[in-house]
Amino acid sequence: MTLDELKEAVPKHSRGLINQRIVDVFNALELDQGEDFAEHYKQNFVSMSSIMKTGKFSTKDYINAVKYVSHKLLENSDIDAYHLTFPERYNRLMSKWRELDERMTEEEIRGSKISPYVTAYKKTELVTKVLEQSLVPSRILNAPMFQDALNVQASLMYTARSEQVRSQAAESVMKYTMSPEIQKIELEIGVKGQDEIMALRTEMHRLASQQQGTIESGTNTSLQIAEQKILHEIVEDTEIIDA
Repeated sequence: MTLDELKEAVPKHSRGLINQRIVDVFNALELDQGEDFAEHYKQNFVSMSSIMKTGKFSTKDYINAVKYVSHKLLENSDIDAYHLTFPERYNRLMSKWRELDERMTEEEIRGSKISPYVTAYKKTELVTKVLEQSLVPSRILNAPMFQDALNVQASLMYTARSEQVRSQAAESVMKYTMSPEIQKIELEIGVKGQDEIMALRTEMHRLASQQQGTIESGTNTSLQIAEQKILHEIVEDTEIIDA
């Protein structure tokens, strides 16, 4: 892979962060772990590159975090993903504890000595953000279940003996198969309607207070107020003007 090829692959906002060092990492991965993993890593690197835009994390740390998550996505355990991401660090820790206690097996060192480092790394902000980017949204993950539930509701709509059950099933089917455009329009109408009601209520309170003041000052009597007509004039948004 060349520098230009990688820049072309990532979104425009991340191209300025791409350099030859990152390209070398990709090419080294292909040599060390095979073309398939290198391609898997590249896809993750590109799809999660928006995290680099924040400027909070170094390119090196981002590369390692994506590598760790890429190994996790291939169903490696936390500690195996850590080993594959940081082989030198892993081997250094293993050698250290073997020298301190020759009786400890590799599994014991992994479980009690290296595992805490893995847990701490997994909980870092950068790794957490990369993991979040890799998660499949629940609505997509559970799409088959949603369709099954909709099929049940449709079946009840046609076959249920109870009219109430058929009606409720029909309403459910309409609700969850309504186009987004219609839902948006209904939402806007509902919100706008509530706003106009509140405006009308506020204006009526204002008018009542004004009329009460004219009665107290002797300008009008209560009978005159009762016989008054209220005219409604539409000027842009609804305004209420008393005659």
